[in-house]
Amino acid sequence: MDVLYTLLTVLVVLPLLGVVVNTFFIRQGRTAGLIASGVMVAAFVVTLVILVQLLGLAPEKRVVDFTLYNWIEAGPLRVPFGFLLDPLSMVMLLLITGVGTLIHIYSIGYMAHDARPVRYFVYLNLFVTAMLILVLANNYLVLFLGWEGVGLCSFLLISASFERKVSQDASLKAFIMNRIGDFGLMLAILAIYKHFGTLNFGAVFPRAAQVLGGQAINFAGGPIGLATAICFLMFIGVAGKSAQIPLFVWLPDAMAGPTPASALIHAATMVTSGIYLIARNHAIFALSPATSNFVATIGALTAFVAASAAIGQYDIKKVLAYSTVSQLGFMVAAAGLGAYTAAMFHLLTHGIFKALLFLAAGAVIHGAHDVQDMRRMGGFKRAMPRTYWTYVFGALALSGIFPFAGFWSKDDIVGAAFHNYPQTGSHPIIGVILIASAGLTAFYMARQIALVFHGSQRDTTYHPHESEPIMTLPLVILAIGALIGGLINLPTFVPGVGEGLGRFFEPVFVGSDAVPFSPLLAVLTLVIALGMGYLGWQTYAHRTWKAKFRDPISRFIPAFEAFETAFGSDEYVQFFIRGFRATAGFLSRIFDPLGIDGLVNGAARLVGLSGREVGRGESGYLRNYTMVFLVGAVAVIGYFGFAALR
Repeated sequence: MDVLYTLLTVLVVLPLLGVVVNTFFIRQGRTAGLIASGVMVAAFVVTLVILVQLLGLAPEKRVVDFTLYNWIEAGPLRVPFGFLLDPLSMVMLLLITGVGTLIHIYSIGYMAHDARPVRYFVYLNLFVTAMLILVLANNYLVLFLGWEGVGLCSFLLISASFERKVSQDASLKAFIMNRIGDFGLMLAILAIYKHFGTLNFGAVFPRAAQVLGGQAINFAGGPIGLATAICFLMFIGVAGKSAQIPLFVWLPDAMAGPTPASALIHAATMVTSGIYLIARNHAIFALSPATSNFVATIGALTAFVAASAAIGQYDIKKVLAYSTVSQLGFMVAAAGLGAYTAAMFHLLTHGIFKALLFLAAGAVIHGAHDVQDMRRMGGFKRAMPRTYWTYVFGALALSGIFPFAGFWSKDDIVGAAFHNYPQTGSHPIIGVILIASAGLTAFYMARQIALVFHGSQRDTTYHPHESEPIMTLPLVILAIGALIGGLINLPTFVPGVGEGLGRFFEPVFVGSDAVPFSPLLAVLTLVIALGMGYLGWQTYAHRTWKAKFRDPISRFIPAFEAFETAFGSDEYVQFFIRGFRATAGFLSRIFDPLGIDGLVNGAARLVGLSGREVGRGESGYLRNYTMVFLVGAVAVIGYFGFAALR
């Protein structure tokens, strides 16, 4: 155990060491990139050693909880700074350090000509540090520290090019949307402390049914279950970080940051934290079937709405951004259904192939001299063959095409919707929505590949080129992962290797949450994905387009404009922003000068006036002081004289 304690501490310190060294000692961008990538390679190696150590323990002993030091001691509140290593956090560590390392290495080439590369690599290492703290935390306050840390780092990375207004606006939108979500999580944490008297996971989860079961609180004039209230507040935080309806609108605009940073946000760190939060708190969510059903419904709706929006985008990165929102909807739906292994399985596979797609999109943008509009591309397959084939692998995995990783993990989630779980039952409507979303995914990915890589180049003002090896090597590694990633949790019909991830999770998710494999359902979803992919290919690959063309399906789908605007999602964001600005204007122009300043300055003026009036009595004339003494003496004698007469 002592070895594990040391390794976990070293794991968190390594990227933090990169932050310190690059911040105070490095001024050259490539050197900063090598240092940042070096500490990440070391962190990944340490993670593999931790995995070996964990697998060496008996399954029931694969839960290591230890305290580094006592962080907060205030009255009855005792909060340690401690770590919890179990199969759930182990899987997250592998994703964060593995995919994160490849993104760091890729960034060395991508950010070679950036104006502020050292700052970028500092933020990237800090992002990984915050995410490691989040997933290793053994209590809610340390988790919240990491939760806010990834929020801060996303703000810093999105606004990396802070001189551009689009980056400023996107970072502020991300900040505001996440603050709304974080407020809900904060209230949930306060409620947990009030009723449990502790914030430690080890003391909360075993007593969840005893403390929360059957308890109700008054809300809006009626009773609501305490577990339901806590789960709902927690889900508000999930909706912010993992971009679910209605707080998903920040994630597509987060594309304003550098593309590798987008890959880190979308694949390995921030947006996965919401799904991890639900999985970590599954003991509490199991006490509220109503909230779980609500979570599953929101996840399915998010998957469909975002997939529809992706069809109407022309920016290569925004297509992938809405795709991320959609795939997060799949994961949230699975977690709401109680299929936590399926949710984490898709989180892992999605982290691999979405990192691949974002980095490949970055290679396209890099080779196209910062062009991101797919209508100005075309024919890139000839100029960028390595990027093309890795992109195809990522697209096939995302579309759920056999035998790529996405086929297995997405099929698990769709199967969960039709499975009759004891807590949440069966949800065929959610299953239909998810199947439709998967079909749309295949359509927009075929559309993207056709517009970017096939046909002829529509804008010939630039000459695309392949990226350097330091950028293409991570793509090849991730493409292999996108092909074979499904092997970690193949269905149980495969002798000896079925449900490997599910068996690994057994110490965490007590009882089996495995989804029975349905060959009929798997074939159905595959046929739909192939059909929709073929339709997308036929629509866009066999025509000659002009630059800035109008999408052909807009003539057949009246709602296409809604797809382009993500169903007007920015309108309600502007409503919040207008309200925020109006409130800020009132506070700055009226309340602050007349209220706060008026109160402070008024108190100062009152003291000054009092001082001036008192000062007038300090004349320096003896007769004045004698008169004051006489009046005082008469007053004292008179007071005691009247008191004696009574």
